Formats: sequence, structure tokens, C-alpha cells
Amino acid sequence: MYDFCRCKLCGETAGAPKYRLKQMTLYACASCDFHYIDALDDYPAEQPETSLLTAQARNFIDSRLPQNSVQLKQHLQFVAAHAPLAGARCLDIGCGAGLFPAMLRDQGAEVQGIEPQQIFREFALERYQLSPRPELVDDPYWQNGFADCFDVVTLWDTLEHVNFPVATLTGAFRLIKPGGHLFLDTPSRETFFYRASEWSYRFSLGSKPLLLGRCYSPKPYRHKQIFTTGQLTTLLETCGLRVVGRSTFHRAKQKLVVVCRKDAA
Repeated sequence: MYDFCRCKLCGETAGAPKYRLKQMTLYACASCDFHYIDALDDYPAEQPETSLLTAQARNFIDSRLPQNSVQLKQHLQFVAAHAPLAGARCLDIGCGAGLFPAMLRDQGAEVQGIEPQQIFREFALERYQLSPRPELVDDPYWQNGFADCFDVVTLWDTLEHVNFPVATLTGAFRLIKPGGHLFLDTPSRETFFYRASEWSYRFSLGSKPLLLGRCYSPKPYRHKQIFTTGQLTTLLETCGLRVVGRSTFHRAKQKLVVVCRKDAA
């Protein structure tokens, strides 16, 4: 059982309940002001002999692809502006249904993906002939077999979902070649919506927590933490990565979208 008084970002035992929400408590660290909820995902056992990709599930994923494609095309432009993709070895962490790795492959990249949800891995195989792995990036499968391997590592809408963001980025760092790049986007705590959510909670003395409840959820694969710009930058630098650019795409107003470089030793 994880002690949520231990901050998931800085590691100090300085976390304390800040907002009591429906089915969860939002903690804040007195040392670094990181916000995170008291919930962790317990990843289900694999069911390799049972397909989860029903016709209904397939249709639902299909219905989301056009909207996701718009965002991911912007991300692809962002990646291509900083790293050549033809012949590059790329890893997409949290690759979902496989759309972004397929886009990278169309640019001539050699792609691999990580996706813990079996239903999305099945869709990626059926639709794009891709075989994402279920093992998380800090798993020995990756750490022992792919050190200094990838030119490009991406995490789109992923860091806010993982149980332990420090372990995720530390694991990702080890897989990047010296001189390689990491790209990510994650929601920003500095948006008006987030500030308004906190104001609503405070002014109502906790009786109107619904806005904050839209930012986080204890359900599997939902948001567990949200970063400020300074917190994300500090985390990346602590993991050995140097921020070399930020996206100016329209979604960057709601999200932190950055590119980092792993400098040669």
C-alpha cells in the first residue's frame, strides 16, 4: 500500500489532503506543491486467449480516431521539426490504438509501442499491423534489452495517467540514445479551468467539487496527477533531460507540450 503522504514527485513526506472529492482525495505536497490523488491503477492480468475487441468496442475506437488524428498530426509536425524520422527508431509510450506509431511508420521510422490495455493492443494489431507491448517502460523487458536504443520516445496524454511519473520518465531516459529526443504532452495546472475549479471548491467550502472531479478520477487509466510548468521542467531535468523546445500549437494553451534532448555524455 502506497503512503500518499510521500509526494509522488519530490519524494518528501510532505503530502497532505487538500481537497476531498467524490471517491478520492486530492493531495498537495507542502514541499513542491505537486497535486495528485490517492489512487493507483492495479493493472489487470493478461487474457491472451480471450479477445476483448468486440464489434461495439471496435466501433467506439473507430469513432474516436478522426478527432485523435487531428491532434496527433500536430504532434507529428512537432516531432518532425526537431528530429529526422526516416530510419529513426521510435518508441511511443501509451500508444493507445496505435495511430501515432502508424503515422511515424508512414514517415519511414522503425516503431515500437507500449500499451497496457489489451483491447487497444488488439485494435493496433488488427488495424495497423502493430504489436505494442504490455510491459511498462520501467519494466526489465525494456530496461534490460533496450538501453540507449531509441532516437525518439513519445508520451502523448500519458504522464498524467501513470502511477509514478518519476519512474516512468527515468525509465524512458535510459532507453533514449545520447543525442536522442523525448516528446510529451500533459495537462497544465496553470489553466483558467483548473484555477476556477479550485476557487469553486474553496468558495463553496467543498460543497461544489465537481469541476475538480473533471480533472481527476480514481478509475483505471484516468488522471492521477497534473503538473505546473515548473514541476514538469524540474522533473525532466532531474531525470537527465534538457528541455529544448515547447509547442505553439493551439492545444498548448491547455497543455504542456515539450521536447527534450538526452545530451551525449
